[in-house]
Parts: sequence; structure tokens; C-alpha cells
Amino acid sequence: MPGDGPMPDVPAHDDPAMNTMFAGFLAQARLRPSAEAVVLGAARIDYARLRTRGLAIAQAVAALPPPGAAARTVRPARLRSLKVVALILDNRLEFVEAFIGTVMAGAVVLVIDPKLTPEQGQGLLDSLRPDLLIHDPAVAPWSGSHDAGAAAGGVLVVTGGADCAYRRWRDRATARLGPGDGPARIDPSTPFLIATTSGTSSAPKAFIRDHASWAESFRNSIAEFGVMPGERVLALGPLVHGLSLYATMEALAAGATAVLMQRFDAVRAAEVASAERADVMVGVPTMFDTLAQGLEAAGSRIASVRAIVSAGAKLPPAMAAILRAALPRAEIQEYYGASELSFVTLARSSRGDPPESVGRAFHGVSLRIVDPDGRPLSAGEVGRIDVRSRMVSSGYILGGEDGSGFLALDGGWYTVGDLGRLDDRGRLYILGRAGGMIITGGLNVYPGEVEAAVLSVPGIAEAFVFGDPDPHWGQQVAVVLRGEGEAAADLHVLRAALDGRLARHKQPRLLWRVGDWPLATSGKIARGRVLDMLGAGKLGAPQRLHDSMTPGAARERA
Repeated sequence: MPGDGPMPDVPAHDDPAMNTMFAGFLAQARLRPSAEAVVLGAARIDYARLRTRGLAIAQAVAALPPPGAAARTVRPARLRSLKVVALILDNRLEFVEAFIGTVMAGAVVLVIDPKLTPEQGQGLLDSLRPDLLIHDPAVAPWSGSHDAGAAAGGVLVVTGGADCAYRRWRDRATARLGPGDGPARIDPSTPFLIATTSGTSSAPKAFIRDHASWAESFRNSIAEFGVMPGERVLALGPLVHGLSLYATMEALAAGATAVLMQRFDAVRAAEVASAERADVMVGVPTMFDTLAQGLEAAGSRIASVRAIVSAGAKLPPAMAAILRAALPRAEIQEYYGASELSFVTLARSSRGDPPESVGRAFHGVSLRIVDPDGRPLSAGEVGRIDVRSRMVSSGYILGGEDGSGFLALDGGWYTVGDLGRLDDRGRLYILGRAGGMIITGGLNVYPGEVEAAVLSVPGIAEAFVFGDPDPHWGQQVAVVLRGEGEAAADLHVLRAALDGRLARHKQPRLLWRVGDWPLATSGKIARGRVLDMLGAGKLGAPQRLHDSMTPGAARERA
């Protein structure tokens, strides 16, 4: 099975043209022209037609006027001479073909999440002044405003109808395409993608990637995940989130079929996985949780799935067990990474990686744990996680001025400030973000360690741990969780279950229970919004350690 043993290093290709992010797709289009490239409900497109549309869009983007004076004035230096195309769309084939066509033109795609606030979205447009805006006002009404249009050199509306402005533009370009037309010759260091990440704050930061970073990522991830030509990869989330966008483009680079959904729904996801005979499913734990619960309740199994690829947070052991029952052939592959860093580690169920760990270094990645002065630490010691690989981004192009988040270090090392430790077998354990450490009674507590322990308690599905201000302790360990059973409903029962897993000072002293989380577009818990809800009293009063209303409290004090 791919990734079970040592793999040779995968060097950058000798031919610079093969270090563009679309090189694999074009190679597969030549080898497999009639194979399905992308499936989204009834809409299907094969490799040959997607290649033709991509090349036509590339020619049309290349024919756009050069960036105007307003764009050159406000854009960061490395974007001033490049064309920028902004996409504000939900999941649809037009997103995929416009993305591929733009990058084949040597231009940059600015992916804007339709769920950003109008102020955030308009701020991106004003700061980057795209040469072309392709948008659907039905999913982001603000994108059709006068201000949005004024910030772009041109605007194309996507409605899905045959007469929509985008389709007319694309079809005219396709009619003009000649047999010898091909993609632009692109230096692999050329940027091709700008996307946003909020990280641990609510303010989005825009990071930028070049062709070489994704070409390298494709080589390494296809080797690790073993995606093969002809396989079917079901990406459960929205294309505006990097997990599904990357999974789609990785599938095209490998000669597989990318299967998408208009929007995530657990029942529909199970139907699509069965009908399309998905080999690989890619998503975040919240998606897999609702999918697994639905399959368990229905007594259904999906025999075709050989791998589950999960990222964004740890899969609770109980959830993993349900997934294994519902998807009996599937290996669970969990990777830890960051939008800015790409892949960092991979945990595999077939390898027996501990459920609390995020696995070993991903193919092509070196890891180290360092102290605050940058000195390497030994196995078992807690420090900052540094990463060295050829897959990292080029950093922030907007935001990040405060020095938080992604940092480039000496010697080719990078970090986003996460804290962790390595065991003596090279497996990584995430303990939280450097600025998120809880100090209670003068003792350090890492939220990630507490979350991992809480998730190991039967009945707990998801947990969010943070430090709550306290006049006596400085901070108290607080948890918001979702789950069933006594431990999910009774703080003292939860603490008793954590004995032997966590020292007493690391155990939660405050507990809120939720039925559902506010979620980000990615499907991950929107932690900032949870804290806002707590501050506004929308989750009610917490259980506190000194409360004596529950049977568990009496048992703990007995």
C-alpha cells in the first residue's frame, strides 16, 4: 500500500514546463482524452473537453488588456505585471474550467469565498484590483454591486444558463481556438493562486502560491495517497476551500475523476459515493461524522471506498470506528497541514499510528521541534513545529503584518507557530498554537493535548478547548463539546473519564454542550464565532467544577 514503507525522494522535474501545476493534467488529457475528468451531478466533462475549454479560456485571459494604472498602484509588487482573475462561485464546472484556463494563461486566480462578509470580499477586490471578475450573484449578492464591478477590469456573470455572459465569452474563445494553441510557457516560480485563511483569527489573510509548490505537492501526495488513473475521488466540500480544490486538481494530475457535490449533505454524499463508486473520499471530520452517523443509522455500507482522507482536525476514535464499519475497505488517512505550509504529516490507520498523533512526516517534508530561541529539542519535548519542504506557499500577500501565522526562518525552515512534540518514532503530536496556550495557576496547558484526550472519551464527537479568564487561576480550562452520553452532559463524569489521561490541572473546569457548531466554509468549527456566541451568552451558562447539582459531582467529591 502506498506510504507503508520508505519512499524515494521525488525530485523536481528536469523540464521546467513539467513544474507547472497543470502539467500533469495536460499529460493525462493526452493519455486519457475520453475519460471523465469532473462529475458534478448530471454535469460531466471528459479530459479532452476540459482541456479544450481550459486552453480557450487561457487564450481569452491572455488577450485581456494589461493591468491598468489603478491595479499597478495598489497591488503588491510581484502582482503588478500579472493578470489576476477573481472567482466568486460555488461548486460548478465553470469554476474548474476557469481555474485551469487562468493558470494555463500564466495568470493568477484569486479565490474569494462567497461566505466572506461584503466588507471582507470588497476589501480583497479593492486591494488586488482583478483584471476580470467571474462571479455568481446568487451565491454572493454583494459581488454584483457597483463597488465590486468598479474594482475589476471586467466582469462576467455566471448563471448556468446558455446565454450567461461567462458562457458566451468562453464559447467565443473556444470557437477561435486553433489546433496549435497551447498553454503559455511559464516560469515555475510564477504565482498562480491567491486564497485566504483566517487561521486562529477572524480576519482573513491572503496567501500566495507559485506553480512549483503545487507541482511538488502533486508528486508527493499522489505517491502518499496512491491516487491512480481511473479512480474516482469524491471531494465533499466547496472548491473555495483549499482541501477540495486541491483534491480536485490532484485527481486531474493523476488521471482520476474528480466527483463534486453542489453542497455537502450527508445523505446525498452517501448516494453519490455509492452511485459513482468512489474510491477515495476527501473531507473534514465534521463531514465524515454526519456521514458516518447516517450510514450507521441506515445500516448502509459503501464497499468501493478504499481510502478516507481527512484534514482540518483530528478524527475522534469513536467516529473512526463507525467509519471503519460503514466503509469496510477504507484505510483512514489523516493529514496535518496548513494552507500556508501544505502537507506536514500523515497518520494511517493501516500503520497503527496512535489516535492522538497526527502521524509521521509527509513525503518530501522534514520536521523539527525547537525552543523559543530556535534550538532543536529532543523527542518528547514540547516546542514550536518547524517544517522544511518544497511545497510551502510564498507567504502572505495581504495581512500577516503582525508577524503571526506563517514565518520563513533561516535554513529553509518555515512555521505557522503550532506547538507540538515528536515521539521516539518520529510521530508528531499537536498541542496548539503558540499564542493559544492556557496558563492556569502558573502551569502551562496546551489546548490540543486536552482536545485529544477529551475526544478519546466514548460519546464525545467534537471538542473545542480554550482558556477562560479567571481572577484566581488566571485562566481556567474550558471546553465546548458535542456528544452523547453521561460524559458529554456532566463535567464531573468527563473529568473522571480523563483521570489517567490528563493531569488534574489540565482537565476542564468549565463545560458547555452544543447540538451543532457554527461552521466555516471549510466545514471546520468556526472557533471565533463560538467564542462570540459564548461572550453573548447564546450558549447559556456553563457547568462549573464547583457545581453540585449532578450525580457526577457527588461521586467526584466522595
